[in-house]
Amino acid sequence: MKKLIHLGIAGAGAVFRHMHYPALLKLGKKFRITSVYDPSPEAKVKFRQLYGREPFEFVKNPGELIASQGIDAVAVLTPTAVHTDYTISALKNGKNVFLEKPVSVSSGDVKKIIEWEKKSGRFVQVGMVLRYSSFYRAVSELVNGGKYGRVLWMNWIETRPFDPMPWRYVNTKNNGDAVVFDKAVHQFNLFNAFAGSKPSEVMAMGGQYMLSKSKTRKLRAFSNEVPLKGESCDHFMAMIRYRNNVKASITVSYVSPHARESRWVIQLEKAKVVAHFETFVDAARGSRRKWRGNPSSIYFFKDDRSYPVAWKYPMSYPPQEKNLVFYDEYRNEPMHPGSAAQWAAFYESCLKNSKPESNTGVALLDTAVAAAVMRSVKTHKTVKIAY
Repeated sequence: MKKLIHLGIAGAGAVFRHMHYPALLKLGKKFRITSVYDPSPEAKVKFRQLYGREPFEFVKNPGELIASQGIDAVAVLTPTAVHTDYTISALKNGKNVFLEKPVSVSSGDVKKIIEWEKKSGRFVQVGMVLRYSSFYRAVSELVNGGKYGRVLWMNWIETRPFDPMPWRYVNTKNNGDAVVFDKAVHQFNLFNAFAGSKPSEVMAMGGQYMLSKSKTRKLRAFSNEVPLKGESCDHFMAMIRYRNNVKASITVSYVSPHARESRWVIQLEKAKVVAHFETFVDAARGSRRKWRGNPSSIYFFKDDRSYPVAWKYPMSYPPQEKNLVFYDEYRNEPMHPGSAAQWAAFYESCLKNSKPESNTGVALLDTAVAAAVMRSVKTHKTVKIAY
């Protein structure tokens, strides 16, 4: 019989209630939540509204949870500002750590965590949930392996209606820009996974369109491109160049008046992958979330001829094979796609004390790209990424 991992949870907000707890329930034979810490008294109330009385103890301070001898591992699901302190404390106490993304807004903090991993002999798995989704695995099978040549360029566009949650637009020193660091870090992570090289430079533009801090709720003109001090972007566009000359572009907007869209295009030498990844949260206030919407799909366009192809005028497109290769089965699931899979991977890494796929070395590159995007937005200059 495999070991039951006793887990401590630091941070019991919405991401715990609606995403991680349902996944841990599904893996009940692998994990047992022993204790939970959250500074807000509402955390316990809101948890009980959804699940009834909690089968674990709410403790009064994070130090008590992290130092507990009855805990094998710690999940840090807090705001980004305290990620580094909580994670290093857990490593010092001999605990493996599941750390919600983003690790930090500072590459220096990520490096500190990496150093403590080495000193402690423990590991940190970063909660990059899309890396563990069947969507990512399907794209990876098409892109990796070299059958269709190397990656030439990638593009991701994500649009959503305005998100009223204020934390997304409050840019503090330690929490960073939520739309760039908290949301787009998913896309940076997947770009870095497929580029085959490290990112070298970034050029970006962005700003605020919807709300100012004045609470007047008046629309702000797009001409005001630089976020005010203490505020975040609600839209941005960026181009990333990699050392092997692969290019990636991304557009993220939280001010789109139409239906949300998440589309990823990867151009290979002999094929093109067009992937639509859709998850919608459907939840009434005080109820459990359902992840639903248009099922994700991946279209594959193949051309076996050698490139470059000389086309004669009038231009006719080369014959292509178009296949629908993937149809996401995650509909009306009580968890985010990939959530249960990432916890199953964390369990296996705990048993073997082995380095996870989504590790802090990977997170260091993701953080570097996000920080470069924000610097480019503010300076209107191309930013070189130094290592």
